[in-house]
Amino acid sequence: MPKALSFLFCLFCIPSVLAQHKVIFINPGYADTNTTGPFWFEVSELMRDAADDLDIDLTIEYANRNHILMKSLVVEAIDTKPDMLILVDEKSVLSQLLLDLPKFDTPIYFLLNRPTDDELAALSSKGLNISGSVVPNNVQAGKLLAQKLVEKNNGQANIYAIHGDYTTHASIDRQQGITDYISKANNAKLVAQSVANWSATQAYRQSIGFLNHQKQINIIWSANDAIALGAISALNDNKIRDKVLVGAINWPLKAASEKIDICIGGHVTLGALAMVNIYDIFHQQPLELHQSIAIFTPHTAKTVTFVEQIHSNSLAIDFKKFSKTEQNSELFSIAALLP
Repeated sequence: MPKALSFLFCLFCIPSVLAQHKVIFINPGYADTNTTGPFWFEVSELMRDAADDLDIDLTIEYANRNHILMKSLVVEAIDTKPDMLILVDEKSVLSQLLLDLPKFDTPIYFLLNRPTDDELAALSSKGLNISGSVVPNNVQAGKLLAQKLVEKNNGQANIYAIHGDYTTHASIDRQQGITDYISKANNAKLVAQSVANWSATQAYRQSIGFLNHQKQINIIWSANDAIALGAISALNDNKIRDKVLVGAINWPLKAASEKIDICIGGHVTLGALAMVNIYDIFHQQPLELHQSIAIFTPHTAKTVTFVEQIHSNSLAIDFKKFSKTEQNSELFSIAALLP
């Protein structure tokens, strides 16, 4: 056999295990910064970095906060038969879609928002391959932000809470966190609350109204950084910014973080952890099926640098070091990620 033909024959005979695993992530947000902030862009950037380190062929599709589009993207992704499909059950819209579809074999991994235990059981009963999930402990987030704001405040804390949305588990759990904290705090009272759909624009409009009618508000608890920035714009317009503390869940860029009194975050890193977990699933490593992680920590100079590096594509992290396939694998943690 001629050498050239022999070489080609050998290429076709390479075992399929050497081929890159194909993973599709349906990102519910936007590919860039918008009125709901850069969070989902940052999640994607970290996932791409991890995929490169782990030699995974990652495709990311963006639903642009459009849940009809998100459902369509899920159906299209299933039709391409990837080795893993990563989904975010934002606003709890995906469980029923998956139950309504004809049975399929594509493994599914949930990130940041997963279905309820009953919904997961129903999906498994249908025979779907639910490979796992990783979510942050959002009750911890809501509670920690409230605690830090009240500690920074002098005297009675009169809190206006602006929530993310009505149905996403992250929003509901963060609301539960602040509710739990206030129920046990002698010096804190929830005087107003609203829902801004994670949007700075909606938060601004709502804050203008509440600040005009609830003059005692001295703390604004915000479900994300975009909401906090919208509320701060309202405070500035009312010329009372110096009288009200504002806190947010998320680690924003430096320019935004300097405007917000207290930020907590860390959950932006969980997309990268999902990639590590999926790599370990491909390599048959033992894992906890559904992980809930108390990942939230205050925004510091180091975490600001970390976020800036995400945006400048200058992170120097080898995510493979967190894989259980490594002889001395490291525990995935905020401390292990920071510069």
